[in-house]
Amino acid sequence: MNASDPPPMFLRVGLAMVRRDRRFLVRVRPKGGPMPGVWEFPGGKLEADETPEEAVVRECLEETGLRVRVVRYWNTLRYIYPHGPVELSYYLCEPIEPDAQPTPESGFVWRDVADLPNLTFPPANGPVISQLVEVFGHME
Repeated sequence: MNASDPPPMFLRVGLAMVRRDRRFLVRVRPKGGPMPGVWEFPGGKLEADETPEEAVVRECLEETGLRVRVVRYWNTLRYIYPHGPVELSYYLCEPIEPDAQPTPESGFVWRDVADLPNLTFPPANGPVISQLVEVFGHME
């Protein structure tokens, strides 16, 4: 990138860290998209005139079948992947129905927070995974 190049256009993505006690909802990314085979949180691209909070609620319902509420904003990170630059907004969420399960065909499963560092996530998620372990890893 040269100094005269325009700044990259970051694709805005909302990511939901859906939590139940010490467990978080994750799945292996499907084939056909960027980074197949790595683990991911529910989420996706923001639609026109959509806030990141609205995107995570919509994407959770679409991807997992779960209705969630945003508990709090967590972090926003920018990362430049080979397939393009992204701006990732992370939100801590919880299922509205406490015992609800993701639809089986979604591939999403509950994994203990202590397991997350042992799973391969996209590189941009590294700092967030570390923060989740630090904050929730000591819960009983």
